[in-house]
Amino acid sequence: MSDRPVAIDLFCGAGGLSQGLTDAGFDVRWGLDSDADAITTYNHNHEGYALERDIQTFSLDGSEIDIDPEEDEVPEDEIDALELEPGEVDLIAGGPPCPTFSKVGRSKIRSFDGETPERDERHELYQNFLRLVDHYRPKAFIMENVEGILSAENDEGEQVANIIKNEMAELGYRVEAVKVDAANFGVPQHRTRAFFLANRLHTPNPDLTQWRTHREPIREKEKQLHRPGNRNIDGDQTTVTDWGVEPEDRYGEDVEKNTTRRPWITVADAILDLPPVSPGGEMPPKEATKYTIPPVSEYQEWVRDVDEEQEGQTLYNHRSRGHNLYDLTLYKLLGEGVGWNIGEVGLDLQPYREDIFADKYKKQNPKEPASTIVAHLQKDGHMFIHPREARSLTVREAARLQSFRDSFRFPVARTAAFRLVGNAVPPRLGEVIGKAVREEVVDGS
Repeated sequence: MSDRPVAIDLFCGAGGLSQGLTDAGFDVRWGLDSDADAITTYNHNHEGYALERDIQTFSLDGSEIDIDPEEDEVPEDEIDALELEPGEVDLIAGGPPCPTFSKVGRSKIRSFDGETPERDERHELYQNFLRLVDHYRPKAFIMENVEGILSAENDEGEQVANIIKNEMAELGYRVEAVKVDAANFGVPQHRTRAFFLANRLHTPNPDLTQWRTHREPIREKEKQLHRPGNRNIDGDQTTVTDWGVEPEDRYGEDVEKNTTRRPWITVADAILDLPPVSPGGEMPPKEATKYTIPPVSEYQEWVRDVDEEQEGQTLYNHRSRGHNLYDLTLYKLLGEGVGWNIGEVGLDLQPYREDIFADKYKKQNPKEPASTIVAHLQKDGHMFIHPREARSLTVREAARLQSFRDSFRFPVARTAAFRLVGNAVPPRLGEVIGKAVREEVVDGS
């Protein structure tokens, strides 16, 4: 058994938060999700196991979990590691799906279900999260959600966040609700989310502003590729190592409280080293499975954790989706970082209803973090157009912008992979928050 603090991940999805917690030093024993594609992806990439269960009907008899070794793909000699007694879990983490708290979720529910968002049953999923918190009595828990949960109200006009915090407090936990932008924690993407941080050890929860690792650039020069200056290297540049940068100075080694903050990681930092691919599939090819140039930024070197000496495929999920000539022409018209809003161009150029989506075409800006990666990518990629190539982003590019490293594979259909990437907690964000909770709460108990 590991001597690391034990964690479990509810609503685990593909495992972005689990990956971050693992990187932060936790032993994530198991995850739980009702999505079969999420389970397949999680179990392909993690040492722990994800179980395909509906949390609303998931029950525990003592510490026993009903596991079918064959169906759950859990070796019989590993089952004991999944059976945890109350008090043996240090951290419970997860993000109960609450689309009713977001603007998109509200419009969809009114349009398709004929119900007000306040009455949607998904409001109650967080209560099942708390049910397992009450059962296991972890030292701390982390609950992630869309930022809208902090301002949402119920039918009576009460603040939903306050109701949730009161229910958490009734279980004996000290709670803070905070809003964070993932770009401030080393993720090459603006992604604002709410986190409920709680512990039952009568200690303050971490102040996440002190754990920020990145900041808005001050000068235009800071928006360029984040690489060190040339230090009189003889011959051609090959990797970041050749610039003489020590490992502790590189991206990924700066997760510390009150660290010196570096400029935001940009789209260029994250993806522009990847081989070109094209919708047509001739030249460039439709799919690339090998790197063609070395990494030219610190983030690229960090994200390439694949052993390039292994035989066979070394680059995964980097395949262009198809686009018709109409879309490709519109992509060409957009400048870097430019999006089209309804009303700014003729309706004959807009393929969607203006009352549903206000900004449907967006070419990503290579000098800035990406816009929020969303699950809608499974439908189309118009909001995520590559800054230099006439196409939308690939799964691998979207995954990099979420801070998944290249060894993290999505062995499912491309539409499912886009959905899983868009719904995930960025691993890097999970790592920083996990490390803050571990160092300031769990390890000090």
